Amino acid sequence: MSNPIQQAHDAMIERLGEITPGNGYQTDAGTRIKEGWLAELMNEEDLGYPFIAIQPDEYPAPRGDAGSLQAIIGRRVVGVVDPNHPDGYREALDALWLDIARALIVQPALPNPWGRPGPYKVTFGSSNLFPPDGGLTAGTVLFPVQLHIIINGE
Repeated sequence: MSNPIQQAHDAMIERLGEITPGNGYQTDAGTRIKEGWLAELMNEEDLGYPFIAIQPDEYPAPRGDAGSLQAIIGRRVVGVVDPNHPDGYREALDALWLDIARALIVQPALPNPWGRPGPYKVTFGSSNLFPPDGGLTAGTVLFPVQLHIIINGE
């Protein structure tokens, strides 16, 4: 049995991987997608900017419906930019915000927005931009993403 949570996660990673100038985006962050907490990722020696970090987020309680579950799988998509970017970290964050939004957000009327297998619906919380500060030397943009999936019963 395939794991619908992993399939939805993989579909999101595939969409983010499209973020390159060759695909019409402003950055090449899609070539540097990492999974983990920023504090750990920032310690990597060969860290390149900008990059995208994927972290788990809330999994609200699923709802049952005739032999299946409708579940919402939370992910935090965190874009990270070099604080020493020549145009300034805010401009770099704005460019990365635009790229992530363009890659992930689709028109609400479209079913199964990221193809099969994948989530049947994707929703977003408010995104936040954070400047470099004492705890983190990079600028970041946070996108809370909810992947809506169906888990079929046996």
